[in-house]
Amino acid sequence: MHYLRQPPRAVLDRPTATAVTLLAKRHPEMPALIKPKRLQAGDTVGIVAPSSPAFEQGHTEYSFRRLEKLGLKYKLGKHVFDRYGDLAGRDEARLDDLHSMWSDPDVKAIIPLRGGNGSVRLLPNVDFELIKNNPKILIGYSDITGLLVPIHQKTGLVTFHGPTLGNFFEAEYTYRHFQNAVMGDKAIGVIEDPTEEIYKPKYPPPRLVLHSGKASGQLIGGSLTLIKQMMGTPFEIETKGKILFLEDVGEEPHSVERMLVQLMLANKLHAAAGIIFGESVDCKPGESKRKVSPLNASLESVLRDLLSDLKIPVVYGLRLGHGVEKFTLPLGVMATLDALDSEKVTFSIDEIATS
Repeated sequence: MHYLRQPPRAVLDRPTATAVTLLAKRHPEMPALIKPKRLQAGDTVGIVAPSSPAFEQGHTEYSFRRLEKLGLKYKLGKHVFDRYGDLAGRDEARLDDLHSMWSDPDVKAIIPLRGGNGSVRLLPNVDFELIKNNPKILIGYSDITGLLVPIHQKTGLVTFHGPTLGNFFEAEYTYRHFQNAVMGDKAIGVIEDPTEEIYKPKYPPPRLVLHSGKASGQLIGGSLTLIKQMMGTPFEIETKGKILFLEDVGEEPHSVERMLVQLMLANKLHAAAGIIFGESVDCKPGESKRKVSPLNASLESVLRDLLSDLKIPVVYGLRLGHGVEKFTLPLGVMATLDALDSEKVTFSIDEIATS
């Protein structure tokens, strides 16, 4: 099976007083939007491992009990506990589980055990027609970006950037947003921030404005590393007129800079209506333990250097991605980013993501 795996790169700028308003419609070349049915108590969730294997079986079993507290049943893929190097089994086995869950009429949603590595290896043989004809919820983040973006773009299906099986219950904030996104009967609406810590609050704050403005458009995005990995392939991200969200984990700022520069050269950043860059856990100089901190500026300075001249709203720090507290974003639905200044930022998901 042919697949691509490449290294990373990236950069932003200082806010200006000028507000830019961009209103985007649905991309005319994309397939018609398909919304999966929302989950309800009594539904069955399919558990797959399209990337890396679970760390501990006990933690996985604990996760199953948390699903049951939501009134959900679960079904395991045949190969879900396989191992092959750093992958959860060979490509053929992982893909077989994915297709089996999509073919199973009892399964209403698919939740991976975790991310890690390996989802992009499956793309050449993914049956997109099967997925399009059997719309279901797919939720995950990190390496699962390698399925979320291509599936949405090839089929029109709304997919969900949110917690995997092992962490949807790690924080009340994460749990509530997960439940609202996949089980709620209305648009998610305005996204609020987690309660701020009084002592040693996290930096960046959740709504650091790097360029002011207002934009509306469909949501698209995910892990920067995975989005970079798919560039130059039939699965590369389409950002024109969209609210692009990005995040990463354990990458040095100079590595993020490289990835962002590639997206900029490919016109993926200029084409977007607005950009949200998540808090990006362990992306400070030296935090990757690769001993390359002399090469680095801070991540914030990298982002300011590259993104503030795009003349679109750019906000850094929203809690999505690899932090314990994360909200769920449905790819393909309409959202609005209104960023007047760091004290007045509103991000709302304006369209219901399920049917």
